[in-house]
Amino acid sequence: MRKTHPVNALKKLGIGLAFGAATIMSMPTSALACTQVYMGNKLTADGNTYYGRAEDYRKRYLKHFGIEPSFGPGHTYSSDESAFVYTSTKTSYRYTYVRDHPSQWDERWDAYSEAGINEKGVSCSATLTTYMNAAAKAADPLTDTGIGE
Repeated sequence: MRKTHPVNALKKLGIGLAFGAATIMSMPTSALACTQVYMGNKLTADGNTYYGRAEDYRKRYLKHFGIEPSFGPGHTYSSDESAFVYTSTKTSYRYTYVRDHPSQWDERWDAYSEAGINEKGVSCSATLTTYMNAAAKAADPLTDTGIGE
């Protein structure tokens, strides 16, 4: 009877566990989540910056790409979802954005920006849907002047 060397047995076990984990991780899930990926130019072999965002809301949800200009002090921001109003005391930065296409947003061109990069290179994926449990709601309750997703 041939015995397996302990090191070889551990290698086989490790390979089996890795294969099993990879199989489980590759299985489809029904998660509803948005994910942002950003790779700066110092992290890529070709020196380019790569940015991407996945929206797991539904298939083929039409998007609109645009450029928002810089606004000076005194620009007012408001929400149609709540009583939130804020007048900025500083200049905002110009940024590119991805929004839902007006056909997906009651024909409005001012839907909230879901993701973008400003002129200073700061990126944001801004609409990460969250659901709170009772403990989170007690610690941070929603208000009439709060900002929605």
